Amino acid sequence: MNPTRTQVSIQKSEVEGSRGLIATKHPEASAIGLDTLQAGGNAVDAAVAAAFAVGVAEPWSSGIGGGGYAVVAGPGGADVVAFPMQSPALATPDRYPLDGRGALGAFLWPGVLDDANLIGWSSMSIPGAVAGLALLHERHGRMPWRELVEPAVELARRGSRLTWFDLLQMGRHAAAGQRRAELGRVYYADGGPPRADVGEQPLLVQPDLADSLDAIAREGPDALYRGDLAKAIVDDCVANGGALRRDDLAQYRAWAMEPLETAYRDATVVTPGPGCAGPTTIGTLNIFEQAYDGAGGQADADRLHAYIWASRLAQVDRFVHMGDPAFADAPWAELVSKAHAEAKAALIDTQHAPASEGPGDPWAYMASDRQIERLKGDSSTTHLCTADGDGTFVSLTNTLGGAWGAEIVPRGTGICWNDGMWWFDPRPGRPNSLRPRSFGLNNMTPAIVTRGGRPLLAVGASGGRRITNCVSQIISHVVDHEMGAQAAIDAPRIDASTPWVTADARLGEAVHDDLRARGWDVQAPPYPEQSAFASPVTILAGPDGSLRGGVDTFHSAEARAW
Repeated sequence: MNPTRTQVSIQKSEVEGSRGLIATKHPEASAIGLDTLQAGGNAVDAAVAAAFAVGVAEPWSSGIGGGGYAVVAGPGGADVVAFPMQSPALATPDRYPLDGRGALGAFLWPGVLDDANLIGWSSMSIPGAVAGLALLHERHGRMPWRELVEPAVELARRGSRLTWFDLLQMGRHAAAGQRRAELGRVYYADGGPPRADVGEQPLLVQPDLADSLDAIAREGPDALYRGDLAKAIVDDCVANGGALRRDDLAQYRAWAMEPLETAYRDATVVTPGPGCAGPTTIGTLNIFEQAYDGAGGQADADRLHAYIWASRLAQVDRFVHMGDPAFADAPWAELVSKAHAEAKAALIDTQHAPASEGPGDPWAYMASDRQIERLKGDSSTTHLCTADGDGTFVSLTNTLGGAWGAEIVPRGTGICWNDGMWWFDPRPGRPNSLRPRSFGLNNMTPAIVTRGGRPLLAVGASGGRRITNCVSQIISHVVDHEMGAQAAIDAPRIDASTPWVTADARLGEAVHDDLRARGWDVQAPPYPEQSAFASPVTILAGPDGSLRGGVDTFHSAEARAW
């Protein structure tokens, strides 16, 4: 008789509505987004209000000191607003000398002396979030700007309720409060992370941030980029040896980007274009479509083998070619073309993983040491999706870079600042090498899938380099296997964004062993928790016109429907 053992099952319910839906990484932000819809706002208004709010509720992950991308799709077609972080004019390579360490962190860059590109004032880059949310509102919003920012002001002033996940994250990253006096004063006032008794949700009160947001509500983006806030931020940075200056902030502009689109099976996938991981996600799906006909089950070993190959081949393109499109002379159109995908798919060996240094080995182009030294947590990004009753979907990602960003809160502002200099390869002569006033290659991939000209799915995730595998697999779960909004998130996934393959334990030992026999270094964490596979949220249009929302089970994320 075969033995049995205890099984763990954790699930979240799918929510459903018809007039609007919002899915974010925090209940407070989801509540504010839904309130915005019910007050007469559209999906874009809800996304803007929720983005400001989630930056208050999870300040280690995102906020007005960060940057990102938003995809909008609806009756008027698709649009992308880009607002990533930009390097300051004084951020020259000599400020970031190499120290001899290799294969560090999520990007596998070599180490920089004193981690100057990762923490501290020299890691600070120009944030795009406020400019981007303002441009998104200008192009598609309905409600007055001030009414969209004021709920975040009030949330910061009265305090947001810390969920179990918030307490976990503040505990995990409490060392930042010891390293940085102002961050410690604002967020770790008792000398350590906040604690809660059973049934208690402590409040995170941020009066300085409330004042900064209030200025943005009243004055618009100029408050951050040209006003008194800009002076306070730069004065603090200059006093501590950082590179950021007032003219860096004043010159920043978010922009409308041409959407990147590809057909996948009977649907169309829309992402941002060059600069983020949109082209990598599109490339993965294009190659996978050529390599696998979708006939097998979601956990079929042949399917997973083809997907890993597709992901690795797309990552080769990413490592070899991609960076700021203003400086990286990459064949952008070819990299996302069906012809390129067909040629790439022809390299796939259906029974074997690529040999070391082979066509599907992206790390051949990076560092010889494949053991990644982890420097900071990846809990530094947020994603949200919104939809309204008029058929408009929004998918929006915003990030600080690493956990707590640069670990810098400019004195008196309450703003957690990004560490966007970490996005650049500190080695010269590469497509993504560090340059002044440049946009570093990043992992964000907000996406919307349409079918028959109507939005079908909004999806995105936090999770660093794991984001693109997460997003592309959820798209496959919906398009290839007709899964629902929550089921597509909860289904077992793999991640091939590291030199090894992380496989959900629920796929089973037989599948793991099959993949190992083909040559993949498969590792299986005992539980399917979010840190191994990225942390998504989704909105899916039902065949009856309903809206259905799903969120990461292993996060305090929440969807609310109207």
